[in-house]
Parts: sequence; structure tokens; C-alpha cells
Amino acid sequence: MTLESSQDVHDALLAYWTSRDEAAERQAQRGGVDVGGRAGVTAGGYLDWVAHLFAGVCVKAGVPDAQVYYSAPRDDQSRRREAVRGCTLPGYYRPTKRWDLVAYHQGLPIVAIELKSQNGPSYGNNANNRAEEAIGNAVDLTRACESGLLPIKPWTGYVFALEDDSESRITRGSKDRGFHPKDKVFSDWSYADRIRILCQRLVEDNLYDAAWAVATSRPTCPGERNPAKCPQVRRGTEHLHEFGWSELDAELLGYARFATGMTTHIRNYYSESAAM
Repeated sequence: MTLESSQDVHDALLAYWTSRDEAAERQAQRGGVDVGGRAGVTAGGYLDWVAHLFAGVCVKAGVPDAQVYYSAPRDDQSRRREAVRGCTLPGYYRPTKRWDLVAYHQGLPIVAIELKSQNGPSYGNNANNRAEEAIGNAVDLTRACESGLLPIKPWTGYVFALEDDSESRITRGSKDRGFHPKDKVFSDWSYADRIRILCQRLVEDNLYDAAWAVATSRPTCPGERNPAKCPQVRRGTEHLHEFGWSELDAELLGYARFATGMTTHIRNYYSESAAM
């Protein structure tokens, strides 16, 4: 990863956290009931800067601004009303699916990206849902293309941002609750491991062309209003919050590989003379 791209990632992930905090604060000022972490979630838009990051990769690879559709941040000059329509692709098992970013060439979708995130403290509540969504979206799009609902299959990318804290890093293990033993890779795992394994296998099995799995720590305490939301408070560990990020598998699931693969695909349609 270049110094420039590393800074771009840093800025996008930091904005991921600050936008959540700002949304929660706006909702609290309006007297909303979703105070704390959930307020940032229900307000939406916290992954917009990550979408903006990949929109920049598309444009740099040669796609015109007007041909990249995504939910842009509030102060992004590329923000436009038709983004939802441009991000909506036909499904096979359902009428349509709204992707988080879609790039076009002559009316054909050539890139489709799905963005997901998961924060504490309740990681277990959504872990299986995230896996089901990722697999289902990939299969649905593939069948839609095979059925002729889309003339070509776009390059697909899956992005997962996981909160990096003591709850997501702690190693867990559980006895087999069914009649059959589970995959040995899940004998001892953390939630960070689960996301890494999910993304690795999505790519290895060609369900997605690339995946970027990143763990990021929040710069502010989630327990300012409710201490129970901060795992450091609950576990009695050092109470320190500092923004940072690290990739769960830099070689297979890194940003550099993701961006390079997408750029290479785009240049099959757009001029190779576009600047790197």
C-alpha cells in the first residue's frame, strides 16, 4: 500500500467513526431515544466515506464521476439524488438489490461493492446474519446474470469494517451443539477471526472477486452515556481509546489487493492511459 492510499484509508475510517458520533449527537439534540451507539447506526451514512474512498479508486482508474453511483457523504460534491437508482441491480431470488457502490461503462454495471460493518458490544447478535447476507447477495447476483437479467457480471467486492476492541479480539470456543462436529477452523475463534475466515472463503470460492477486511478502533468512548457499552469498563482493563486500523489478512484481504483488482478490471473497459 502506498503512503497516499494508506492516508486515504486512514481518513475514510476515521470519518466512519466521527460521522457516527456526529449522527448520535444530532439525534440526542433532537431528543431521539436511540442514544449512544445505536443512534449512530439508525441515523445511517456512517459508511459513506468508505464508499467515497472506493469511488475515488474508480475515478482514478478511468470511470467518469457521473458513472459512479454511491451514497455520498453530506459534503461530497458527487452527492446526487439518482444514486439509489444507479446502485440498484436486478436480483434473481428477489426483484432488486441495492449495492453500496456501482460503476458503469456505457450503461453496463462493471463494478458492484457491498459494504458492511459490525461494532460492539453485541457481536454475537449479527455474526451469522452477516455471513448469510454476504453469501446470499453473491449467489443472487450470479443467478441474475446467468438468467440474462444483466448482460455481463460486474466485478464484485465485499468490504467489512469490524470494531477492534477487547470483545472482538478475545478468543472464544464452544462445544458442538449439533449432531455433527463443526469445521476445525472454528474450534477456537474470535469475532475478528470469523470475519477473516468469512472473507477469505468468499474470495477463495469466487463468490466475490475481492474482499477487504479491516479492524478499526474508535477514537471516543462508547460508554460516555452508558458505561456498559464499553468493554474496557466492564472488564476492568486500562480505559484508553485511540483511533487505529489494521487489516485482518493484508495479503489476501488487503486494501491494496482489492483496489488493484478493481482498477485492473475497470481498465478492461476504460482507457489504460488513466492515471494510477
